[in-house]
Amino acid sequence: MLSQAGLERDAAGLIRWRRDSSDHPRNWTLGRKLFSVSVIILLELFTTIISTTGAAVAHTVGPRYNLENIRALVAFVSMYQIGQAIGGYLIPPLSELTGRWLPYFISSLVFSIFCIVIPLGSSAAAIHVGRFVTGFASAVPSVVIAGSIEDLFNAKHRVWAVIVWNASTTVALCLGPIYAALVIDSSGWEWVFYSAGIGTLVLCAALLGVKETRPSVVLSRKIELLRTTTNIVDLRWANADPVQSRKAFAYIVLIRPMYILLTEPLVILIAIISGVSWSIIYLFTDSIIQIYGSMGFTRTQSSLVFLSIAVGVLLTLLPRFPELQKLQHRAQDQPVEPEAKLRAFAYAAPALTVGLIWFAWTIPPVTHPHWIVPTLSLVPIGFAVNETAYTLSGFLADSYTLYSASVFSGLAFARATISGTMPLVAHVMYSRLNPNIAASILAGISALFCLLAVVFVRHSKTLRKRSPFAGYSSDMHQRTQIEVD
Repeated sequence: MLSQAGLERDAAGLIRWRRDSSDHPRNWTLGRKLFSVSVIILLELFTTIISTTGAAVAHTVGPRYNLENIRALVAFVSMYQIGQAIGGYLIPPLSELTGRWLPYFISSLVFSIFCIVIPLGSSAAAIHVGRFVTGFASAVPSVVIAGSIEDLFNAKHRVWAVIVWNASTTVALCLGPIYAALVIDSSGWEWVFYSAGIGTLVLCAALLGVKETRPSVVLSRKIELLRTTTNIVDLRWANADPVQSRKAFAYIVLIRPMYILLTEPLVILIAIISGVSWSIIYLFTDSIIQIYGSMGFTRTQSSLVFLSIAVGVLLTLLPRFPELQKLQHRAQDQPVEPEAKLRAFAYAAPALTVGLIWFAWTIPPVTHPHWIVPTLSLVPIGFAVNETAYTLSGFLADSYTLYSASVFSGLAFARATISGTMPLVAHVMYSRLNPNIAASILAGISALFCLLAVVFVRHSKTLRKRSPFAGYSSDMHQRTQIEVD
């Protein structure tokens, strides 16, 4: 009976997956895997586009509701990021208890509804509430997707899924200002959110064709079915998240993510680096409009400059080819070390610094070169931001495996909090300081990452080996998986 259910007993008498079980997500057909991951990535892409529309809409709508620039940015940008920070912290760990599918479905439905609330509410209060709730809901796909990809693919095969996910997310950040400018010019600011609500609702319907991917949750459901339909006794199994009380539930959802964020040196370093790097694009959503406006560009023309960042994102495909060759030359059953992906971070850190210095001293008022000169500087910045996100998030996913959602919730909290303040910082910096000086300050901060990159590449393995949580995570991961990762 256990064999027919795709299960077996281990040497300790615990129930586990058979390696050939067709119900295990890693044994699904390629078509089902691709459909599942495509729907989730599209959901992440679309909600990310909407996240960076805020600055453009704020400048258009602010005067209508008597909101000065800072207050309008708070309403449309910061409220979204505050919601995403809180949602990213609270919701994703639930996916380790309830599975991935339910958070995806509920969050996409809520996102769709409150996108419609923002323009229909016709008040500043509706804007604040709507942007907060949509930010809260958007945290689910942005964080849980890492766990879903890990559920479906082993380390050797998930590299392309992670590449597409990271690249599409960063490109989506760049498309947000363009999307907002074009929609506002053609249909009015309300349709930025009406279209977002309609698009997310379509993806919500597509989720009905996606199955649960978390192996431990699927396994628990199969065991519960066996308990009610068979006479098999002793159906014990290695449950990574035993919730025996409300206290245990609160620990998993509220305490564990913050515990990891504050006590794991790897997570602390990555949260700081990733947060500052990622937030640079949010800073640009306001500052680029001001800078290129001083060069005679319209708001729509200025938004097109973000395509240069998107080009830089596409360049992150180049380091992937040697990385894939190394993975292919490894023995079939030889585990892939998480550190194998970190070398590219050593290129991303200096690329970010070079790009920011280049940008800082090729914009008015100190210099007045052709607009293409500062625009080209955004290419290495786009490369660096996406490469940093890819390498560091991939390292975390491989290091913490089964609990990647908890780790990423802490990371998302830090990243969203920093990103929510960046447009406000940009508005103040570029309004009160010389834009060249303001941009140089950012370049100086990014220069610290070059030193951190060296330290991180050299000592990350030691830190990972010393982490009791990473070790426990790896052990529990192996008990619920069917192959060597």
